[in-house]
Amino acid sequence: MLTPSEERWLGVVNFAESELGKKVPLQGSHYRGHLGTWVRTFYPQLGSRQENRLVNGTQQSVYIYACHDPAVAAGLTKAIEEFFAHPNPTAALKQAGAFTGKKQMTLVKK
Repeated sequence: MLTPSEERWLGVVNFAESELGKKVPLQGSHYRGHLGTWVRTFYPQLGSRQENRLVNGTQQSVYIYACHDPAVAAGLTKAIEEFFAHPNPTAALKQAGAFTGKKQMTLVKK
């Protein structure tokens, strides 16, 4: 028999919706993908653990956070509130270089 665990590992969107009552849209300037990028860009100290989870019908790698840790929960709350209060989170993420780390394919002629 397994012993119950007090640990709660949630993705940032799950935390925002279930713990803070926020509605995180699928598209637009304050959408789900940018919320996750916001947390990873401006609050990397909150964690880097990933799991494969079902997201909108597709298995994806999702960052999850130790929401049972009061410091992590407080950090996520602050990050989420800042994200939704920001007038243009996309511009802030671009300025912070959040989208420059993606690999670009280079074609080589032989």
